[in-house]
Amino acid sequence: MQQNMAQIDRAVLRMGSIAFLAGVVIIIVSTLLHPSRQDPSNQPLVFIEYTNSDSWIAVHIGQFVGGIVVFAGGFVALFRLLLQSEFPAASMIACIGFATAIMTASAITILQVVDRIALKMAVDSWADASGEEKTIAFRVAEGIRWVEYGTISSFHILQGAVAVIFGVAIVRSMLLSRWICGAGDIVGAISIIACIEVAYMGFGYTNFVGLRGTSMIIYFIWIAILGAFMWIKTIS
Repeated sequence: MQQNMAQIDRAVLRMGSIAFLAGVVIIIVSTLLHPSRQDPSNQPLVFIEYTNSDSWIAVHIGQFVGGIVVFAGGFVALFRLLLQSEFPAASMIACIGFATAIMTASAITILQVVDRIALKMAVDSWADASGEEKTIAFRVAEGIRWVEYGTISSFHILQGAVAVIFGVAIVRSMLLSRWICGAGDIVGAISIIACIEVAYMGFGYTNFVGLRGTSMIIYFIWIAILGAFMWIKTIS
């Protein structure tokens, strides 16, 4: 029985490792294909770019799938690993992290509803309108864009909280290297701070090379390293 449980746990860890690594790759590839040549703070130019995008739906489905694979897949496996810790505090903290990861996956779903569907339909309607209707359609699209700001800001908070909480759980569990914990806490803190940038500045032109872009890059690196360590755990 114990041998069977060990085999099941090993399989879960491997699936979690693959989920982390595959999810990061899917998100990065999808994001690189996302139309983003225009200054994101210049709404008319951005809306024209979006309405002319033939790959909009596919790109955002990719981002959605990648996000769900990471937060509702990889972190579930990490949660399963941390439950094996001999320290009750680690298991309790991991439970909180698991709940936060599911909330983050839910935030990704809401973001996709706003961005992938509502915003695209709104900008397409604006592009087809004329006269006074075009002005009204633009304001509608702009309003949806502001909802996107709020949704992404909330997503960054949850995403950062996941890294911080699981980072603390990891160091309490003694099951993975402690430096992963420190890295997770730093990555999570930067991601949370990035939500403030979005809340106050929206998508400024320097966003993709500034705090928000930096937070996403280092978050992906941390996730990939975490996935690699989980795979190593299955063969050690």
